[in-house]
Amino acid sequence: MKIKDIVVFGKNELSNAENPILEAQMIVSKVINKDKLYIMLNLDETIKDSEVELIKAYIEKRKNNYPLQYILGDREFWGMDFDVEEGVLIPRQDTEVLIEQTIEIIKKNYDNDFLMGLEIGVGSGIISIVLLKELSYLKLTGVDINVKALDLTRKNALKHGVNERLTLIDSDLFDNLDKEVSFDFIISNPPYIESNIIESLQEDIKNYEPRLALDGGIDGLDFYRAIIDKSFSYLKKGGFIAFEIGYNQAEALKDIMAKKGYQNIDIVKDLAGLDRVVIGVNI
Repeated sequence: MKIKDIVVFGKNELSNAENPILEAQMIVSKVINKDKLYIMLNLDETIKDSEVELIKAYIEKRKNNYPLQYILGDREFWGMDFDVEEGVLIPRQDTEVLIEQTIEIIKKNYDNDFLMGLEIGVGSGIISIVLLKELSYLKLTGVDINVKALDLTRKNALKHGVNERLTLIDSDLFDNLDKEVSFDFIISNPPYIESNIIESLQEDIKNYEPRLALDGGIDGLDFYRAIIDKSFSYLKKGGFIAFEIGYNQAEALKDIMAKKGYQNIDIVKDLAGLDRVVIGVNI
């Protein structure tokens, strides 16, 4: 079968996708190990029967709402390529706001000197790895209860050359951290979707992405409460805590943080004008 024929097949099978031609091209590109430009310039090239069968198998999975990123095995974020795999949350561009704000605070308030940060719930490692790439004087500790996430983060950290400045710990929030260690900042994008909303999410999210990384309890704030409750034992005076949030959670989280003692609490919106990040200072 020629490239153009399998792309047309994929486009027809994936007609319900947002961009069926692009998705078909990406799957073909993945299987024959050529970039998209090659696909477009070599439409009359014949590909192996074994490749055709694998492409059709991937198209069938995608047709059944299996996430495209899991099929491709990677995701672009912050101009960098990250490995992704089933069992670990797929990175979202919304998280760039959290990273941007953290970098801005650090550059504004800290000298270019030794700095220690903690990420709670590393997932695929995008937050920690981008921060380490952007800030050469930073060292980070990352925790996650999902061993698969820790393994994936370790792989991505090695891929991007920051593994020597990232310590990864299998831990339920703070449980396995050294109680003698304190950090200049804590950052987290915890599960924040309300439990009763999960079944209304898109098929590719609710059926394939790990519920552990999505479900934030009845009001979506369970993990924020748990992190905030113990955070003062690990956060230096003058240090800050930064969270990614759901669009409707900012005021509730700000109230929780204020009652626990955080000050100078800021809410930051994303490009769509939705509340996306909440930051507070341990004064």
